[in-house]
Amino acid sequence: MIALIENQPGNETMAGFFGCDGALHRGCAKEGLEFDIRPQQTAMAEAVEGALSAPAHLAVEAGTGVGKTYAYLVPLVRHALRTREPAAVSTYTISLQEQLVFKDIPFLQRHLGLDFKAALCKGRGNYLCLRRLQRTRRMGGDLFRPSQEAEVERLWAWAHETSDGSLSDLAAQPSVEVWDQVCSEADNCLGRQCADYGRCFLMRARARAFDANLLVLNHHLFFSDLALREESASFLPEFRSMVFDEAHCLEAAATEHLGLRLSQFGVEHMLRRLYVPETNKGLLVRIREGRAANAVSRAWDLTHDFFAAIRKWSALEGREATRLVEKPLAMPVDLAAGLAEIALEVKAIILKTDDPDIKAELTAAERRAGELRDMLGAFLNRALDGHVYWVEREGAARRNFVLNAAPVEVGPALNRLLFGGFRSVVLTSATLSIGGSMGYFRGRVGAEPCGECLVGSPFDYARQMRVVIARDLPMPTEGEAFADAVARALPRFILRTRGRAFVLFTSGDLMRNVASRLEPFFRREGITLFLQGDGLPNRVMLERFRGEGDHVLFGLASFWMGVDVRGEALGNVIIVRLPFSVPDEPVVKARMDLIEAGGGDPFKEYSLPEAVLKFRQGVGRLIRTASDEGIIVILDARVIKRWYGRRFLEALPECPVEIVDCLGSEAVNGGGGNES
Repeated sequence: MIALIENQPGNETMAGFFGCDGALHRGCAKEGLEFDIRPQQTAMAEAVEGALSAPAHLAVEAGTGVGKTYAYLVPLVRHALRTREPAAVSTYTISLQEQLVFKDIPFLQRHLGLDFKAALCKGRGNYLCLRRLQRTRRMGGDLFRPSQEAEVERLWAWAHETSDGSLSDLAAQPSVEVWDQVCSEADNCLGRQCADYGRCFLMRARARAFDANLLVLNHHLFFSDLALREESASFLPEFRSMVFDEAHCLEAAATEHLGLRLSQFGVEHMLRRLYVPETNKGLLVRIREGRAANAVSRAWDLTHDFFAAIRKWSALEGREATRLVEKPLAMPVDLAAGLAEIALEVKAIILKTDDPDIKAELTAAERRAGELRDMLGAFLNRALDGHVYWVEREGAARRNFVLNAAPVEVGPALNRLLFGGFRSVVLTSATLSIGGSMGYFRGRVGAEPCGECLVGSPFDYARQMRVVIARDLPMPTEGEAFADAVARALPRFILRTRGRAFVLFTSGDLMRNVASRLEPFFRREGITLFLQGDGLPNRVMLERFRGEGDHVLFGLASFWMGVDVRGEALGNVIIVRLPFSVPDEPVVKARMDLIEAGGGDPFKEYSLPEAVLKFRQGVGRLIRTASDEGIIVILDARVIKRWYGRRFLEALPECPVEIVDCLGSEAVNGGGGNES
């Protein structure tokens, strides 16, 4: 390890590193990059350094433009080297994770003045298993259709070319069925007994991780590994200090991973690996185990009948997608017994086979069948305390029924597992506070005890941004009248910037309704509309939006946050309605009910602060650099006609506000300041 020596570049104070003639300035000069001294960046770096050294937990809100990535990376790397222990940084989005690994960290490795190693950490299922790939090729027609066998051959060729061996290195993604047969899995990994251990992509990645000073994760991998850590089966190296970037997503990530999810497609996926009666394909065909295959056939029938019963019980029709489960369910079909029978039959084969490949595959199948049986029992019996249970339809055709359970509160679990289990946790985002306090956020994620540090943006919003509020649209609760008014109002604001606009919706139905109404307008004006969910992946839509031409993007939740479009491509963000959560969404309803049961006001204590934080995220899409300029348009008149609208206005940066009758022709107030 490197020892820090006085007067060496890596031992500069934070003020020295981020200041004039510091390492950051020198690095930018060498690479021809612009450099601005930002006191806010230094302040954040010093706060993070102090928390890591104490050790203590810290929540840092850093406005857009602060340069928070370097402000936490520099002290985190230095801390890892000083303590001779690895440290970790976790992001919510893949785009930020890739930015860290391929841009920000390499820059610091070139210019920080310290020799440190960083490793990108991915879940096991992202990696190709060479042993399983060879087995799958041998089984060929026993598992797949001809088109899928061709996929296997393409993977075989790629396996001899790739040095990474992970999905992100593949030009064309394989089908789920094929990848499931060739990816790395914990239950069927032979470890050092595997003939391919020396060439194993996963083991190489783990070796890099165990040799690294800095681990780069995402929130999903962190929580998956946290569960394994409790069982002393952690996939990642042990670390005790970490930073969560995009920490405003921490509660959502924890809710997903601390709950339960069992889908019809998931059960069928497990069965398909063993045996498919219609095609007479699967592992059990290859090893000629008729008795076990019969058990799987019965389980196929039970799965169909069970989810048909769930479908009938839920009575979900039309647009309905969820139904709460408020008491234990007694289903007429015993799917759990069918899953238990599979586990027993597979166990019997495991005990008599000598083939290590077959044994490994069957061990994984036995465990998965047992897990599904246990999850099913926990759901039907509502066995998890403090959870909300619901049935959901999903998928394009709404044919996949999913049984869900999620913790109503994640704060207590995070307080114990995260803030009680790690020396220092730093939480950072551009949107953690409401009214200058992070108390709401800290309470939601159990961050106690935890310090706070608010660092404002260096941008000149008064010059760079103007807010336009439409006051004459109907209320969003007026359904078709509101949709009609939005469709009438949007062309005016889109033409104001000649496209270059994000239009942010909270409802897919409303978005598609308005898009349909505006097709003639876009065609007439020669403006290209990108509609989320219309066939293009989000990443491709963004790439095309940034390109030449006049573009408008209609987006939902994923475009309210984590999207970075700089420069001339984006000059207009239109917020169609204030982003309140749907009150009958199961987790939202359960959290509001819990607050009400405790004598609180669920609107003031949950719905409103959640909406304000999401609103701040949406507004933050517009100004990404000191040279960006544009307008924020708000089509929801509640922001000036309801008492709580002021909470949203107070969340805006100081900038001019213009109030208009947008269904008419002229602004009624060209006002300045942040008043309405």
